[in-house]
Amino acid sequence: MKNHDLIDRYFENSLSPEEQKLFNNLLQNDATFKEEFLFQKDLKQVIAVSQQEELKSTLSHIEENVQKNSRFMIVPKKWMVAASLLLITTLGMWTVKSLYYPSNDEIYETYFEVDRNTIQPVVRGESLNTIEYRAFVAYEAQDYYKAINLFNSVKNPDKIYIIYYKGLCFLALEKTDEAIALLSNVANTTIIDSRSADLEEKANWYLALAYLKNNDTENAISRLSLINNDPSSIFKKQEAQEVLNYLK
Repeated sequence: MKNHDLIDRYFENSLSPEEQKLFNNLLQNDATFKEEFLFQKDLKQVIAVSQQEELKSTLSHIEENVQKNSRFMIVPKKWMVAASLLLITTLGMWTVKSLYYPSNDEIYETYFEVDRNTIQPVVRGESLNTIEYRAFVAYEAQDYYKAINLFNSVKNPDKIYIIYYKGLCFLALEKTDEAIALLSNVANTTIIDSRSADLEEKANWYLALAYLKNNDTENAISRLSLINNDPSSIFKKQEAQEVLNYLK
């Protein structure tokens, strides 16, 4: 048996009586073996201290960011600590984090709801037979496939609000790639008017959710940070901060 295997089995407390005798002999008479053993012993102590500090930090962060929000299950602190101490010794730090933080899918399902139609009251002043009006009727009826087809057939399909609501239809259908492409156009629009500015702000929120659904946490955080750091932002600002707390 190689020396490093013998040392590993010592720390695993799995030495046989014969191996223990060999280990003791080498420790007393082999300077190289003793030096390697002491190095491994010191290294494990450093790692243990480091993991303990990381665990304390993680538990504190989990308690602060999860327990203060009632959208997900609340875990009593003493249970969280006991469970985490057990898990960290068996499955590692990542398991502790993944158990107490909601997944991206869970966040999406909790926070996603389609935006209300703010265009239809204007459309009602026009002919009730217009394609645009019928598109918004389908949207409000949650008939998203029909709404998409009608939005594609309107006279002004490049209008920002048409692109926005069509993007929401795709997102409601969990067709996230199509939703991201459309909502990105809205969020990055260069058109300057009150309606476009309002939809640009909203598009960032729904883009973040779409990225979460795609498990693209980095881009989700980027969009949520835009909302959170914009003093003029109002739409879903509190929710954006809550989600950021889970992701960071």
